[in-house]
Amino acid sequence: MRIAAATVLLVGALALTGCTAAGADSASGTPAPTTANTDSPDASSSEATVVSSVTAIVPTDLNEETISAETTRIAAAVQALIDPALIINVDDHAQFVDKTESVGRYYGILRPITLEPSVDAVRAATEIVSILESSGWINRDVATEADPFLSGLVSSKDDATSWFLAIVGDTSVAGQSVLSIQLASPDIP
Repeated sequence: MRIAAATVLLVGALALTGCTAAGADSASGTPAPTTANTDSPDASSSEATVVSSVTAIVPTDLNEETISAETTRIAAAVQALIDPALIINVDDHAQFVDKTESVGRYYGILRPITLEPSVDAVRAATEIVSILESSGWINRDVATEADPFLSGLVSSKDDATSWFLAIVGDTSVAGQSVLSIQLASPDIP
């Protein structure tokens, strides 16, 4: 149920992110922003560090403090996959979401990131998802047929200790390039 609730929030986020930046038309040939440096002599070491940094670590004690800290760390690690020079604005929203009949209390982050208009956010999102998958995230659903690109991932098969992460790349508005990170923690006992 958390996935369904997060998807509903994501639809609202997409409506907002379409209006966050202005600029020139997107250029689809622009390299996607990641920190992996394949030209470096120690690229495999650098890539291993990137992969391990986005891996979710389940705290021993699941409480508001540990869950919010790990959720914030994961969101920052995913954002760090984007070259900071390509970021125009980060609109960060984080909060505890109260328990409902179908969803337990959790910590959620919605982080639309406005990129330079020349960045292909769909390609960048695709590459970020690839890095997440190589670090152990499980891709549950992906919409690649059209812009925006959307991928829903979970950090493990255990729902009780799994984070839900949606990565969205949106270039559907001419001159705007937006990548969104939406993250929901496991339920807080």
